[in-house]
Amino acid sequence: MNSAGAHCCYVLLAAVALTGCGSDEPGDTTPAEPSVDWSALPAVTHADEELAPLGERLASFQRICARGRADSFATALCASGSPPPLDDLTDLLALVDLGSGAARAFALTGNSTSLVARSVSSINPRIIVFPRVGSDLVPPATMTAVGFVRGEQFVEIVSRDPVTADLNFYLLSFEQRCSYEEGGCDRASLFTESIERDWTAYSVYDHQDLEATSFDCLSCHQPGGVGSKRILRMQELESPWLHWFPQRLGQRTESDRVLLAQFGEAHAFESQYGGIELDTIMNALDEGSGAQLEALVRAEGFAHQPNPFDAQIALETKAGESPTWEARFEAHLRGEAIPVPYPNVDVTDPVKRAAAASSYASVVQGAATRDTLLDLRDVFSDDASARLSFRPWPGADGRSVLLQMCARCHDGRGNPALPKNQFNVLELDNLSRDVKNRAIARVTATGLRQMPPPRVGTLTPDAIAAVVAELEK
Repeated sequence: MNSAGAHCCYVLLAAVALTGCGSDEPGDTTPAEPSVDWSALPAVTHADEELAPLGERLASFQRICARGRADSFATALCASGSPPPLDDLTDLLALVDLGSGAARAFALTGNSTSLVARSVSSINPRIIVFPRVGSDLVPPATMTAVGFVRGEQFVEIVSRDPVTADLNFYLLSFEQRCSYEEGGCDRASLFTESIERDWTAYSVYDHQDLEATSFDCLSCHQPGGVGSKRILRMQELESPWLHWFPQRLGQRTESDRVLLAQFGEAHAFESQYGGIELDTIMNALDEGSGAQLEALVRAEGFAHQPNPFDAQIALETKAGESPTWEARFEAHLRGEAIPVPYPNVDVTDPVKRAAAASSYASVVQGAATRDTLLDLRDVFSDDASARLSFRPWPGADGRSVLLQMCARCHDGRGNPALPKNQFNVLELDNLSRDVKNRAIARVTATGLRQMPPPRVGTLTPDAIAAVVAELEK
């Protein structure tokens, strides 16, 4: 689980019997009393079109637990035989022993290349909460890490199997009261502290469930392709951790001076972010930092990262352009690697960021109505949007657009049994007419069926026309 995963440019299962769960008393077959009762809850009015067919609430819980995984998240989740009550993000952190104390660490990032990349900035950062690792880099006995960003009703989780050392990836999708309203949840319910509290129900999926969807964990965390080792991703694995904050462990970085200040200004009137108290974030020394996350990633054996953002980039950028970053970006444009983080510390447009932060503070304080809240995702500079591949590089032809925007998932590494993996943009000339026609339908679609998924990127009308022309050859 990290800031640097790239997820699909692509845009199941019935409940199974739960085995091995129930009373701990020998010979007692009486089912455990349910921890939660979701039966009286109404249906979600705007359920995710990809997650809903996988089964929700109890059905998803039963399927996960029936798989008998031994990682610390699955063990804690399934311990009682029924879904444990998770009323908020704090409860989830407590469930996996990340609620507080010296064994916990955290880090926030103002630039992500993950599933939630287009939601992440200094005023709406992604937070990772994880076990703290000592200077000896001895891996923790159990390892579960939690990733969250406001804006969407899910939490990403990774947990290590203590026997096989395999990493299992999970998506916990939660519901709020507004989930049952006709119009769904408004922007204030999704981007303020409200999203972290008063959950009414949840569903849980793993990488096996998600592989056929645009939430696919393996497109990033299994870079060697189907059957290879799953890994933790952190492209900015070393000092100066240009987009990570707070950062006062050993030295105070530019990211701490710039991004923490922007974050603090926007959230000054709240009590927590990502389940961590605001005072803790703003004054963290050794508990919160990119350096702490680096220690975990190295301790878990993932010091070698694909397409890394290294210290050389930060040094070169101070003097102007960075040839090292440009080389990484060119590799991405050729479809050889996931996007690389932005070469400068701040991905936002100052005017857009200031307007969004002011709107946010006004709504949180009650000085403005909820419906006036500006979209906290609409703060990126034009340069950052292009360099982070939220949109195609200006003037790119159809083949180049496909390589930049789709190869991060459609590059032949995925499970060949899945229909989505028939579309391999590295083999465009060898694709069948049927596969190309299906790709054209997805590129020209609207809503959740459009390709790429809106949370990853958007094609301009000119780019769509260029892609269609290329696929029609």
